[in-house]
Order: sequence, then structure tokens, then C-alpha cells
Amino acid sequence: MNSEYSKKLNELVLTKGVCLKKGEKVCINTSPSCYEWAKAMAKRAYELGASYVMININDTDLDAFRSLVQSQEEVSFVPEFYKHCAEERARDGYVNIRLDSNEDRIGQTQGDSDKLTKLNMAFRKAGKVASDKYMSNALSWCVSCVPGPKWAKQLLGEDATEDDLAKVLGKILRFDTPNYLKAWDDFDTEAKNRRDKLNSMKIKTLHYQSSVTDFYISLSPKAHFEGGSSVSKDNRRFFPNLPTEELFTTPDMYSANGYIKTTRPVNVLGSPTEGITFTFKEGKVIDVKADKGLDMIKKYLEIDEGASRIGEVALVDIKAPISQTGLIFGSILIDENASCHIALGAGYPETVTDSDKAKDDEELNKMGINTSLMHTDFMVGSPDLKITATTFDGQEVVIMENGSFVI
Repeated sequence: MNSEYSKKLNELVLTKGVCLKKGEKVCINTSPSCYEWAKAMAKRAYELGASYVMININDTDLDAFRSLVQSQEEVSFVPEFYKHCAEERARDGYVNIRLDSNEDRIGQTQGDSDKLTKLNMAFRKAGKVASDKYMSNALSWCVSCVPGPKWAKQLLGEDATEDDLAKVLGKILRFDTPNYLKAWDDFDTEAKNRRDKLNSMKIKTLHYQSSVTDFYISLSPKAHFEGGSSVSKDNRRFFPNLPTEELFTTPDMYSANGYIKTTRPVNVLGSPTEGITFTFKEGKVIDVKADKGLDMIKKYLEIDEGASRIGEVALVDIKAPISQTGLIFGSILIDENASCHIALGAGYPETVTDSDKAKDDEELNKMGINTSLMHTDFMVGSPDLKITATTFDGQEVVIMENGSFVI
């Protein structure tokens, strides 16, 4: 484990990511290979005054093996303590951290896709009471990344080491600046300035055009863009993603029309996919094609009603630091911040004014906010992407040209 990277990551995630307060409880979610990173972060959390830190290990390789040896009914089992834990985390205000890495996904057991879908759905339903708190920013949360030796070799070549990958990730996280914590504050100011420009336009419709895309989606009059840091219900500023480069909002889940093609690989339910073309009508995917992973995509779309509808649109400049590396990291956290993207599944209520007045999912749906159990980002940015905004007063304004912002 790279101690310098760990030290800087701990400070960034705990003080900026979740904005940890003395006496709070923390849940750190990660994979088996990242345990030492999580343990180091837990120790620092205690030093900063956390009252309790739990480390939750998600072993997707073991889940895949389980799917091969158990029946459909058996893989759907979720122990009661898991549900109670989610309820307690929601009730007692645990801040939530996830440390992501591609390390455990490399060479992972190939499970039964149907059973894995059931397994994932069962756990998502059991944990929904907690995930709803984080998706609505009632509680602070942060997803960040740590390197690993296998991931380094996959990404940078056979001679690469974990330290080499730490340097690449560290640059993306601004660790190479003299004061990296202040650098994130400066970035946040810039992101908020561009966000305010977008919101002042009062955008009604976004039109995406490229050699592989012709796609429209609408925003409600109450929708607004966010980016950089978010604000929780207790008025703390936190960063849900580190790194982050996106400006995002929740569109009307019933409004998408046309076709749009993914431009970067993405894992869906643990399986790789590439070159997916989604065709939408009145908000719903009515046809899908893919160069790779079509069967898994089709299964994803059938998980629930919202899985075939959009919950997020995000704008990312192709000149952003992650994109400029020229690398495809295989981590959705990083890759989504290298490219404009859409998400099939749950939206972010924080980006729709008055969403906090909705009493349940049905009322959120009436506001056009997707409440699916799922949320998967699909990258659609490219050097020839053009996005034109139509405002509520009828003006057409090009906001991105050749993949870059022009406002």
C-alpha cells in the first residue's frame, strides 16, 4: 500500500468527501483487496473523532461463485441483520464511503447472470432505506478510488506497479498540487460558476448530436444542474465523487426520444459491455443493440420500470484531466468523469426543487424523477458530440461543441 497516497486520500475523503464531524458513525464499503486501504481510513476517521467505523466488504467474486452453486431461490436470500443494519445506518446518520478499485474485478469468476441479477436486486431492496438517504443527500457520502497491482498491469502494462498507478490516480485527485485540499475548493468554485451559467439559461430540452447519436431529453422547470460539491440536509458541503468533473441533473424520466450510443466500455451487473445503442420513445428504451454484452443489457432493462428510463444526464468536457490521460480505467467512478454520460435508473432528487416534499416514490415519479433500484452510468461523450439546449422561452443555444463546453 502506497502510504503517501493513503494519507492524502484519507484527508481528502474524510474532510472534503463526507465532511466528517466529531461523534459521527462511518460505514466504509470496499472489496477484499482494498481492506488495508479501508482500515487505514478507518483509523484516521477515529483520529478525527468518529464514534464508530464499520468496514463492509463486498466480495463480488464470492457472489459469482454463489450464483453457480445455488438455486434461484437460494441466491435471493438476504439475512435479516443486513436489513436491520441498513435501517440503523439510515436512522443513526452514518456517513457512507465507498473505496472503488478494479483490482477484484480482474480475473473474477464468471457467475450465472440471471442469478446474479436476482442476488443484486435482493440486496438492493434490503438496503433501500439507507440508499435512499444517500441518493437524496439526506446524509453525506463519497465514492473514491485506490490502486492495486493487477489493475496497474492491466492499465499501464506488465511492468507497471501499484505505485505507478498511484501516481496516475494521484494526479487525477490533484495530489500533485502544493495544497491539494485547496485545489478541490478552487475546482468547486469553477464548477459552481459554470453550473450557474447553465441554470440561468432555464433549459427545457437537450439535443445530443454526433455521428452515432441523435437524442432529445427534457428537463422540468424545477430541474437544475449541480456539480462539484453537494449540500446535505444538515447544510454540510461534501463531495459525492472524488474525482469529479461532471455537471449533472435529473431529467424528466418520461421525455427521452431518439437514439444514443455509448463510447466507453462499462460493466453492467458485473459483465463488460461495449458499443451500446439505446433507442428511446417517450422516455423508455424500446430497442437496444450492442457490440458486446447485449444479453446482460437486456436483463438490466427488465429489472424494474425505472431501469429502462433515464435518471441522470451529466455534462463533462472532453478536455477534462481524466479524459486527457487517454486511458479507460474500467472504474465507472473514473470513466464517467472523462465523458458526458447518461444513467439508466434512479435520479437525484436534490436536482429538482421541491422534491423533498414528495411523500413516496409515486409522488417523485409524478415529478418525473426516476426511483429505480438501479443506477448505472453509460458514457456517451465523443470528439464530435454537439449538445444544443432549447430554453423555456424558445432560444436555441449550443452549450457543447466537439465534446467541449462553449459557454
